[in-house]
Amino acid sequence: MPGFKSAAANFISLFLLQVCAASSVMHSRESKFDVIPPGFTLIGTPSNEATIDIRIALKATNNAGLQSKLYEISTPGSASYGQYLTQDQIKTYAAPPSDSVTAVTSWLESQNVSATPTGPFGEYLSFSISVAKANNLLSAEYTNFTYSSHSNSQVIQSWGLYTSAYSIPTHLSEHITLVHPSTAFAPPVNRNGRTILYPKASSPSRRAVSTKLTTRANTAPASCETLVPPSCLQSLYGIPSTSATQSSNSLGVSALQSNWALKSDLETFITEYRPDMSPNTSFTVVSVANGTDPQETGDASFEASLDIQYTVGIATNVATQFIAVGFSGVDFFTSLTDLAEYLITADDPPPVVTTSYGIAEGFFTPSDAGLMEQVCNSLMQASSRGISLLVSSGDDGAGGCIAGATNLTLFTAFPSACPYVTAVGSVTKISPEVASNFSGGGFSNYFSRPSYQDSAVSSYFSSIGTINEGLYNSSGRAVPDIAAQGENIPIISNGQDALEEGTSASSPIFASVISLVNDRLIAEGKPVLGFLNPFIYSNPQAFFDIVDGSTPGLVPADCPGTLGWSAVEGWDPATGFGTPNFDAIVAAAGL
Repeated sequence: MPGFKSAAANFISLFLLQVCAASSVMHSRESKFDVIPPGFTLIGTPSNEATIDIRIALKATNNAGLQSKLYEISTPGSASYGQYLTQDQIKTYAAPPSDSVTAVTSWLESQNVSATPTGPFGEYLSFSISVAKANNLLSAEYTNFTYSSHSNSQVIQSWGLYTSAYSIPTHLSEHITLVHPSTAFAPPVNRNGRTILYPKASSPSRRAVSTKLTTRANTAPASCETLVPPSCLQSLYGIPSTSATQSSNSLGVSALQSNWALKSDLETFITEYRPDMSPNTSFTVVSVANGTDPQETGDASFEASLDIQYTVGIATNVATQFIAVGFSGVDFFTSLTDLAEYLITADDPPPVVTTSYGIAEGFFTPSDAGLMEQVCNSLMQASSRGISLLVSSGDDGAGGCIAGATNLTLFTAFPSACPYVTAVGSVTKISPEVASNFSGGGFSNYFSRPSYQDSAVSSYFSSIGTINEGLYNSSGRAVPDIAAQGENIPIISNGQDALEEGTSASSPIFASVISLVNDRLIAEGKPVLGFLNPFIYSNPQAFFDIVDGSTPGLVPADCPGTLGWSAVEGWDPATGFGTPNFDAIVAAAGL
């Protein structure tokens, strides 16, 4: 995949063997891992009769062509700008060649394995077989692992089957991109946010943040320094409080890992923080992979409450979909793939989708690279339909040892590092806004810098000289693209008042802004903004530049020797191009 750092082979150990099996099938390409990533524990060998569900990913016909087409239809000034692709048009790029399907199917049938084509375009061959048969088929040794993590006051536990190595026949190397599950460890998804419960009568404490004597957003009441409800965001960014008018417009909120939102909490939130709206304003639930949204008291999560309340509560009267992706111990990559496949295949997908989940790249190993690429390509397909995919940039600051690394290497998170999504960082304070110290950003170790970033990132490197030299991949995809408020955000969850901080708040806020811009575009008969990044990098004047604050992470003492990334004039890996200026975005969109 163009844009993937020197292809997955740079990250997965692949080499040729000359092993002739009894079945006369030559196995030659092997994938293996050498290090078990943080959080995983080997617990033993499963029964030979245990069942394992396997998906073999087939090579796409033309991923490079789809990438070029996506950039073409998303770049202002292009003759094809706004001419987004249909599912059938995407299929011509993303479906596997017929010879790949035939070759792999024939091999499986020769081994008495019956596979079913799955995925939007039949890009996977899926089957369930015994562990013993999987070991024989792939020259593997599947073993049981558990995953456990205490993150952001959540206890995440799951288990899975992985193998330290597997191999496939020589003649299939050109047709198969990966086998899952195998050597790619995929932890459950993690939310990008932290929660503080507080009584209404008290104000949250704030840590000191240095500021320069500049103003970088519209004025807002002084109370917004300690509490940032929708009214403050409307003041800061010029977001209109008037109702959207276009019934065809919608906004999607992805909900992963059984994070649920209560409609009763939303009603309480609207009554308190948007009294100008009808308290009956609500959302619809879209079930993906058997996802649910039970409305029992106590079932709400802080994440889902935040995401719903800062979409419904800001994008006034835009129809909001709560996209509940099923979770029963499945891994992060599967959840993201399920989400992408819904967006690719839906008859009328929402033109804006916000996702507040991710994992720092420090948790991944080289054996995960192929699976990360596969998921990113699915997100590219979704973006090609004219969907703005907003993703929180992460809450590990510049990464490093806070995220589990063993050295000071600075990196970003996934999926915000995928070049086909828009990564949203966090800011705090109001006069002026400054980068939140936890805001995720930096340069990917897995995805290379896309062309739309070349000018802005090159200028940034010229301005910083040797800062953090040797600690990051200077050719990596740069994150974030933009930012929004992400601290002291009040929500209601299970009837409780809480404060949220994290890029989990920033992404739905920015998504709401884009959804309201889209509403005006639709009213004028114009296409929605779609994949945002070429638009953003072509219109830096549409954002309030952030020039102060840095991103060392919440515990900088854990990573001595670096202050993370500092906000500077223009694009930077702390806040991207800055925070939204609604009127300027509308003007840049040609309205």
